[in-house]
Amino acid sequence: MQNSEIVLYNLSKQAMKDGFEFDRLYRHLYNEDFYIKAYTKIYKNKGSATKGINEETADGFGEEKIQLIIESLKDESYQPKPVRRIHIPKKNGDTRPLGIPTFTDRLVQEVCRMMLEAIYEPKFSNHSHGFRPKRSCHTALVEIKKTFTGVNWFIEGDIKGFFDNINHQVLITILRKRIKDEKFIRLMWKFLKAGFVEDWRFQKTYSGTPQGGIISPLLANIYLNEFDEYVEKELKPSFDLGEPKTRKRNTEYRKYDMRNQRLHKKINAIEDENLRQQMIEEYKANKKILLNLPYYEPGAETYKAMKYVRYADDFIIGINGSKDDCEQVKQTMKYFLKDHLQLELSEEKTFITHSTKFAKFLNYDISISHDLSVAKDKNGVKKRKYRGYVQLRIPKETIEKIIVKNKMVKNIDAKQWDMLHRPRLVGLSALEIIETYNAELRGLYNYYALAENVSQKMWQLRYVMEYSCLKTLANKYKSSVAKMKVKFKQGKYWGVKYETKQGEKIAYFYKDGFEKKKEIYKMEIDQQPNLYVYQGRNDLEKRLSAKQCELCGDNHPDTKFEIHHINKVKNLKGKEYWEWTMLAKQRKTLVVCDKCHKKIHKQR
Repeated sequence: MQNSEIVLYNLSKQAMKDGFEFDRLYRHLYNEDFYIKAYTKIYKNKGSATKGINEETADGFGEEKIQLIIESLKDESYQPKPVRRIHIPKKNGDTRPLGIPTFTDRLVQEVCRMMLEAIYEPKFSNHSHGFRPKRSCHTALVEIKKTFTGVNWFIEGDIKGFFDNINHQVLITILRKRIKDEKFIRLMWKFLKAGFVEDWRFQKTYSGTPQGGIISPLLANIYLNEFDEYVEKELKPSFDLGEPKTRKRNTEYRKYDMRNQRLHKKINAIEDENLRQQMIEEYKANKKILLNLPYYEPGAETYKAMKYVRYADDFIIGINGSKDDCEQVKQTMKYFLKDHLQLELSEEKTFITHSTKFAKFLNYDISISHDLSVAKDKNGVKKRKYRGYVQLRIPKETIEKIIVKNKMVKNIDAKQWDMLHRPRLVGLSALEIIETYNAELRGLYNYYALAENVSQKMWQLRYVMEYSCLKTLANKYKSSVAKMKVKFKQGKYWGVKYETKQGEKIAYFYKDGFEKKKEIYKMEIDQQPNLYVYQGRNDLEKRLSAKQCELCGDNHPDTKFEIHHINKVKNLKGKEYWEWTMLAKQRKTLVVCDKCHKKIHKQR
């Protein structure tokens, strides 16, 4: 049995060869090591103990289960079961459908996902950031910050119902470009056509990726990678005109710049001090004029450029050009999406925005500064540091929406806000109440830390949340805010004391500040292909390979071993030996023999 890590590395290496076709992919589904690795990746997920349409969960995984899956794949009798569909609430009050596959289907999908990722990840666009390893919303925003400098217009792209409207036939055609293994292709068809069950009724799926499937985000990226390649290899080269260095300089700017160059030579050569001072004054006057003139000729048609960044189904394009250029680019993209990918570009939600105004992307406001004011650089030289500078900001309405959603203010339109307590938190301990508020503040700050106005907006939110927290505590103790301030005051700040094994500690209400960060994640825009990196076996894989019961110590060659899995360690009471063992090791899993596993389930 070949190590799955080596297989994945070889797949990613072959993927780098132009025109390489994978014709023996399905056979890797017979490799037991892949299922062990797949299990170690998904058992920690919150949904691992959630049932699909049958009783399967992460509990009971072992060699016997792996063999049953492999046998069904060998004779192609394996058939993914329909997912169980539920509806979860959205921020706007609507609901979003969520599919829950069976645990066996999750395992097989994870194995397929690992193989497909090894094949496609090295060739994915550097401008794509959604659902990819070592990439996130922040890496997309950092790229915009680095590359959109000085653009004139933004095109905010929105694809209508992307995930629900992925055309199955188009997706399979895209997969067939690189994968020539029809057994593997047939398996993909099965996942796409598995359907879902809602209110005990089976519904077929005619478009979209597998509901709630582990493989769905990757298939979506493979689908939209066609759009990435079109933008980068066809649309951008045909649009771009000239190089930044060849752009025509403003005639007025060039006139004063040449005057200063001549003056600089004379100043260094002249000996008459009075004449020298006159020339220095003239030089300074010219410099002042230069700092208020644009460097390039306004509206010059000698230079055009396009920048592109995508996160999942959201994309933004920066244009150096005219509004007519933007309209043309928008229409070209619209026709490509319709003709080649059977997708519709939303006319209502695809906006063309001038760079002086705010474009929205990933819940940030993005604009380009046209400020001609000067500031000294690190060498003390005055420069127009802010012209063309990409500004990322927290949208004006974001903080108000958070306050309204959590009902922390009585009347959001009032001039002076009256903070409210949060009834759902009153039943928690004082420590849990403070930590809930702190976690919300940290989460928002971590996301918006790249924003220019992060300090201003987050301090505003912190003020509201602090008094809402104090009112929640006052409501809990049937007291007042003033008394809570005295009760929980800890020197300069306030918080709750609590005991740990290391002694007494204090959980302060958030006091760390909201400093703007230049970069959350370091990322090279023109980076090397992301080849699969050999990681070695993790702890659970080693424990499974040891083939020894972690309760009774049985290690007989004929013994069948399974994994006992629980959803949360904190829910264990520690009454039984197996519970005590899991609590002591702080593990959600135990590798046990089949006899011990049966005893555990009798005791539960």
